[in-house]
Amino acid sequence: MLSRRDYLFNFVVDALDYSFFTLGMSFGSTITLLPLLAQRLGANNLEIGLIPAIAYLGWSFPALWGAKVSGRLERKLPFILRFTLLERLPYLGMALLAFCLVPYYPSLSLYVLLTLLGISSFAMGFLGPIWTEMIGKVIHHSRWGLYFACGNGLGALMGIWGSTLAERLIKVYPFPSNFGYCFLLASLSMGVSYFFLALTREEKEPATSSWGQGFLSSFSRIIKKDTNFLNFLLARIFLALGIMGGAFYTVYVLKRFQIPDALVARYNAVFLVSQALSNFIWGPLGDKKGHKLVVLLGATSIVLSNLLALFSPNFQWFFLSFTLLGFNYSAISVGGTAIVLDFAPREERGLYVGWSSFLSNFPSFFSPLLGGKIADWFGYHWVFWLALGLNVVGLLWILWGVKEPRAFTNFEER
Repeated sequence: MLSRRDYLFNFVVDALDYSFFTLGMSFGSTITLLPLLAQRLGANNLEIGLIPAIAYLGWSFPALWGAKVSGRLERKLPFILRFTLLERLPYLGMALLAFCLVPYYPSLSLYVLLTLLGISSFAMGFLGPIWTEMIGKVIHHSRWGLYFACGNGLGALMGIWGSTLAERLIKVYPFPSNFGYCFLLASLSMGVSYFFLALTREEKEPATSSWGQGFLSSFSRIIKKDTNFLNFLLARIFLALGIMGGAFYTVYVLKRFQIPDALVARYNAVFLVSQALSNFIWGPLGDKKGHKLVVLLGATSIVLSNLLALFSPNFQWFFLSFTLLGFNYSAISVGGTAIVLDFAPREERGLYVGWSSFLSNFPSFFSPLLGGKIADWFGYHWVFWLALGLNVVGLLWILWGVKEPRAFTNFEER
């Protein structure tokens, strides 16, 4: 059994791992910097929509496979340390791409960029359930919300500095070297993250596999016995579909208001600031009042963000839209992850996390693609209206259809 000192040590090193990984992701943001680079490479709306679509596809299907593998591992950490290289090294590849290939073959570079993003995202999705189940073991259950808040929050705070630096790099250095330096910093941050991850203290536990005969049979079994979890999954599907609006904020502002490229980095900074500040609210709030409330407040934030995007008279309004978008992302990162651990019995955590990752991320794969076609045919405002409607349904489903799982959970018996 892990001692109190082990739990404290793990809290520190794993929060630092999470923080530096989040910092690295900010230098290769799928919300701001990657869409900007794609546009400079000549991408159309559909190709720009592929950026978040590929990311969400990578975070969805492989999660089912990862959850099945997780149940066979007595210790998760050695496996994670080997396969996490596939989610980190592609950012070094993006840096080499920007320096060596983009100046000569921009069209080819776009598809290489999407391929590298796909490798990283698929590795991230595969390892997600394994990593989350490990966190459920090595972090005390009374501090799950605080852990996710500190990891994501500290990463976002560091990302504020990172976004400022990215803005300066974009201004000072010519294209495409400016993006190359951003991706180098992403790779360096993920290297530091890897160091702290390797320090995790994990106890050995008997391997358990709760999948039964297959993926569908395992899903059928859990939703029959846990209709509350089913309602949560259905609400998350609508919220995942509604993410299509935020995927096009950057391109919409660039085209409508003709803002300079460097201003995109400021939007990214605002997005990260809002994530950072709200994280330190969501974590303690979820640990004290339950994580359903955090998810509900996050859904409210995305609805308000969509409304502001629809009725913005100038580019300044989008600073508030990105702020509320950051509130939503942090609420899902903190409350949306911790609540799944609250739902899941200890022996079935991998199963719950795997299906939650799949059903909350797979709809987000095709929603940006759909959004891109709607933007081509009817304009961005119709994308924002559709996103608003989907997010309102998700908000109401969370409000009325989901009960706080802690009311039915006794962690000491697990």
